Amino acid sequence: MQFKRFYEETDKEASMLAFLRSTNDSTNCDKRKRMKKILKVAMTNELTARQRDCIYLRYFQKLKAEEIADELDISKATVYKHIRLGMRSLKKCAAYL
Repeated sequence: MQFKRFYEETDKEASMLAFLRSTNDSTNCDKRKRMKKILKVAMTNELTARQRDCIYLRYFQKLKAEEIADELDISKATVYKHIRLGMRSLKKCAAYL
C-alpha cells in the first residue's frame, strides 16, 4: 500500500511511544510524567485541530487509518498527511526535553 510509509512508526517515534507506555520503570517515572505533560501542551498549542484529532484517534484510541477517515469524513491519504505533519511538530517539541 502506497500510504503505509507515512503510517509506519520511525525508531524515534516507536521509542517515544514505548517510553510513554511503560509503567513498571520507577526510575523514569518523573521523566515520563514531565514528557506527557509537555506533549499534552504541545498537542494543544502546536497542532491543528485535524492533526490533533488524527493523532489522538490513532495513538490513544488505536483506530486504523480507514476508521479515522470514516470518523472524520476525510480521505485516508489526508489522515496519513495529518499524522505525518503532526508527528513532525511533536518531534520538534520533544527534542527540547
